[in-house]
Amino acid sequence: MKLFANIVSILFNPLLMITYSVVLMLMFTYLAIYPFKIKMFLVGSSLLSTAIIPGLFVVLMKNNGSISDYELTDRRERAVPYLIFMTSILGFLFLLNRMQLPVWFMSILFGSIVALVCAIVINFYWKISAHGIGIGGLTGSIMGVASLHHINIYQLFIFLIIVAGFVSTSRIILEKHTPMQTYAGICLGFICTFVSALLSYIYFII
Repeated sequence: MKLFANIVSILFNPLLMITYSVVLMLMFTYLAIYPFKIKMFLVGSSLLSTAIIPGLFVVLMKNNGSISDYELTDRRERAVPYLIFMTSILGFLFLLNRMQLPVWFMSILFGSIVALVCAIVINFYWKISAHGIGIGGLTGSIMGVASLHHINIYQLFIFLIIVAGFVSTSRIILEKHTPMQTYAGICLGFICTFVSALLSYIYFII
């Protein structure tokens, strides 16, 4: 059971959630008409800037003793890695803005940054699940964009909800979080990205 929980935790690592969001947006929205090369560039840029680079910083911090483990079990050690992750997201956001991607697309990244800011503050007082924030943010971004564009992809919604359950259960099995910490993370991630996607409609009207 713990082997399964570890596999789920790796596959749905918080650093991968933005890349998953980008892939799904390129599959299920009108951005699907983009040429294959542009799609690969966006996915590759997302993976590099929001997963590989911040991941390397975490490895460096572990090697020099700044953090005790790669999963940032100690909530007091999470502030700097979260700030690095936020910086990497801002870098990717700058790239998307230069490429003149739709505002609703970029709003997902903004929602992720808001969630990270909230998580930093919360972690000063209480431990909240980063995996929960990640899968909640992925689900919220997809649902928000689908609502914005009136896209009916209920099969994907069901899949993401099931995955959120697996992620939450896995973190509990591995004794990394309590049920409440995972639920709170999922809710925080979902609310931030879902609301951010919907607010992009206001920008469109203006």
